[in-house]
Amino acid sequence: MQDDRFFLKHNVGDNIYSIFDDLPGYTFFVKDTKLRYVLFNERLLNLFGVEDGAQILGKRDEDFVSPHIMEEWRKDDLHIIETGKFIHNRVELVPSGDGFVDWSTTNKKPLYCARGVLCGVIGVTRPFSQSNASLEQNSELGASLKLMHQSFRDNIAITELAAAAHLSLSSFQRKFKSCFNISAKEYMRHLKVQEACHKIIQTTMNFAEISYACGFSDQSHFSREFTRIMKESPSSYRSRYKKH
Repeated sequence: MQDDRFFLKHNVGDNIYSIFDDLPGYTFFVKDTKLRYVLFNERLLNLFGVEDGAQILGKRDEDFVSPHIMEEWRKDDLHIIETGKFIHNRVELVPSGDGFVDWSTTNKKPLYCARGVLCGVIGVTRPFSQSNASLEQNSELGASLKLMHQSFRDNIAITELAAAAHLSLSSFQRKFKSCFNISAKEYMRHLKVQEACHKIIQTTMNFAEISYACGFSDQSHFSREFTRIMKESPSSYRSRYKKH
């Protein structure tokens, strides 16, 4: 709810959403039903590599990001517009520039005008960490999550993770999925791919070496999982981001 008279009287402009710029790593945005950006905070400029917000207003994702990323974002946005459903606390790997990826939590929902007609999509992406609110609410998973980050290359068994949390296997799997909106197995696959992204960019290791270092069973397995999660092959990823 809001007091329209207050906002009309004071014309606060962008001072409201600029609060997101004081929260490290937060990106706030609004798109119209044509998926054009109509509102956003300063961080979006950094992500898209532009200096002036006027370069983003009225533009779409395809004007700034690679096709495989754009297609994923577009699919989400169109689903929201067509169904009116939310995306709530999705934990995912999000590009952070120069080929690196970071864990983020994304929320998107439909935006309705005063007449109740859907007029766009509003969203926030924020950094994901062990100290985020959802984990604090489920602190019993903390030991398991720490063990995951330490041992994902060793293909630690889910039963060991459940034991670290002092939970049965079924309870652990249910609580983890409820907390992070992703299964424990899928979370570890994403950890491996995140590590692989960094090694692809930062080292001269070949893909067989990277697959072994990141805990994949073989290079073929590495290639399949990387392509599934990043929506492009390891070789394509290295070609686009590797600094010479």
